[in-house]
Amino acid sequence: MDAHHQFDGTLPHKRAKNEEETPVESEVDRISDLPEGVLHHLLSLMPAHDAVRTCVLAQRWRHLWRSAPGIRFTNCEGFSNDDRFNQFVDRVLLLRRHGAPLESCDFDILLDKLPSGDTHRQLSLWILHALLLQVRVLRFCPNNYIFLPERPLFSQHLTTLYLISVTTNDSVLDFGGCPALVYLQMVDCYISSDKISSSSLKHLRMSSCPFDFYSRTRMSLPNLVSLELDHIVGRTPLLESMPSLVTEIVKLGCLSADCCEKGGSDDCGDNECEGCRYYYGSEDDCRQCVILRGLSQATALELSTYPDALVFKMDLKWCPTFSKLKTLVLDNLFVTDDFGVLIWFLQHSPNLEKLTLEISGVHKISAGTEGRYDPVEKSLTSDHLELVVIKCREVDGMVLTVLKILNGSGIPLEKIHINKSSSSGCFNFVCTGFSSK
Repeated sequence: MDAHHQFDGTLPHKRAKNEEETPVESEVDRISDLPEGVLHHLLSLMPAHDAVRTCVLAQRWRHLWRSAPGIRFTNCEGFSNDDRFNQFVDRVLLLRRHGAPLESCDFDILLDKLPSGDTHRQLSLWILHALLLQVRVLRFCPNNYIFLPERPLFSQHLTTLYLISVTTNDSVLDFGGCPALVYLQMVDCYISSDKISSSSLKHLRMSSCPFDFYSRTRMSLPNLVSLELDHIVGRTPLLESMPSLVTEIVKLGCLSADCCEKGGSDDCGDNECEGCRYYYGSEDDCRQCVILRGLSQATALELSTYPDALVFKMDLKWCPTFSKLKTLVLDNLFVTDDFGVLIWFLQHSPNLEKLTLEISGVHKISAGTEGRYDPVEKSLTSDHLELVVIKCREVDGMVLTVLKILNGSGIPLEKIHINKSSSSGCFNFVCTGFSSK
């Protein structure tokens, strides 16, 4: 079959009997003798327009594509025009064999290849149709931002949802109508919603997702086990109670809206400063912790942000205790002159076993800094702490000050490992002593 043959979106017809040829021994069709489950798997891996074409291969293949457990819609240059592709997707979904379980459905769509009509409405209808077919894993990946329908998603069967480059709203992110949903991944999605809620969701990953800059999104996910917020910009979402949380990664991007415009590491108190003025977002938010309290049940935690971000430092005032925390990774979050965040976590993580500090770049300690921090009381430092790893480019004044804080807090130097990376390679060594000069 010519892979570049023009495909006009119509389904192939069966070849007339007088056109059929008797295969010679060298052309015996051995693939058709494979079990139906294997053939279905092969069809699920193929783009939908190629899977449909297999109906002309042999009698056994005529309807196989209609019951394959997976459908992958991708734009094809072989369609005679963009309307044909639109019609093709509609027909494939309509001709799906009744009762055949649909495990996965992918929409990997180039919007500039679709008709210029009501594209958003058409794509929304395709999503809803896939849900009617009881799809379990749904991936929706247009090449440009698109608005999802102004209605909640309803499915008793959907377990996994991937969304890329979509603009969401309050209706879509209310997953009360999807009681089987356990995994949600969102990449490069604009979050235009006051709340993300689900009573069943266990795993959430959000990467490069802009949140609104003037209102804070609440996350109500009581059964969440793992949460990853990577390079989040805009207002940091407010996390409600997550008692089942085990692992957590929060990395705020450089465009976080929770930053003091004057470059301070705390609320400057100036009503004209939008970073501080809109820090909490609403009067209700002013009376509760934004993010740390929601993370307080985690056993493994990784936090990263820019030093001028307010959200973590302001949350420390609420003093949540991380009683289950065993593994902690801190990035630029703790690189401040008073080392307040580092000291706070040492005081409020009584069962901490491993601490990793990632010091990016080379830092100089400001004059008089040593008098601005207080070592942690030894009785408040975790008795379970067995290993501290400091990752750095150079053993500079910042690293030496951190060593002094850790050692002064009762952590023996032999438990502190320094991982030094440079252009010449990566070196690991155990700290046995240091000089403050």
